[in-house]
Amino acid sequence: MRLVMRYVFIAMFAALLYGDDITIPLEGGNIVIQPEFIRVNEVGIFVPELSFRLKNGTPYPWNTIKLKFDIGGLCKGEPRQWTVPAVTSLGWAEGHQLVKEYTDTVISLIGEVDGCKAEIIKASLVFAENPKLHIDGITGERVDLQKQLQELKEKREAEAAAQAEEDRKSAEAQAEAQRKEDAAEAARRKRLAAEQRRKQAEEDAKAAEDRRRIRAACGVIYQRTADKKVSDLTVKEEQQVRACQGLGLYPPQ
Repeated sequence: MRLVMRYVFIAMFAALLYGDDITIPLEGGNIVIQPEFIRVNEVGIFVPELSFRLKNGTPYPWNTIKLKFDIGGLCKGEPRQWTVPAVTSLGWAEGHQLVKEYTDTVISLIGEVDGCKAEIIKASLVFAENPKLHIDGITGERVDLQKQLQELKEKREAEAAAQAEEDRKSAEAQAEAQRKEDAAEAARRKRLAAEQRRKQAEEDAKAAEDRRRIRAACGVIYQRTADKKVSDLTVKEEQQVRACQGLGLYPPQ
């Protein structure tokens, strides 16, 4: 995702103070720094204060600029060296080189710079960032954030599309499985219905055969007993007559 461009300028991200200005090339232009270190206040106290004016000579605003100042000085004739970081931002306006004022007291050096004077100041860019770019001043690495975000967006869209396709195939597979299950259930019910119809037909045929035999038997009983008086019937014949009468088959229909 990262686009790496290494600048070919010598001391691209580090410049030595000659006179008043330090110029650091940056993304199509440069930033100009006018630094000062150690301020003597109105009562003669040496304050370890870093201050500078930062001028934007690039075609971009910068949300964050982190700088490192390497400072060499003399303290009552003795050489001293300090390293001071600074983080700020820098605006931009077309046709103008906007200037940002920066002042910060280095708390850790309070009481350590009495009688000191900064002689040499070097400034180097640690990193600079805006909504489009991130530039690493240490490695020279340049990251196009917009392209990185676009690639991330495209990756997520591709992943979402792949997931949607996977979900579609899964839904189709589930639908096909359900269709087969429904078809198997329908076939099972059809077989059960056919089996039930067959059994019902067998039962109906058996019942019809039973009714035919009973009707024939009652017909025979009627022929044997129709001309007899009730008193002349045997016990068995009387029972047979009553049974046929109960079935509505005496006399035969």
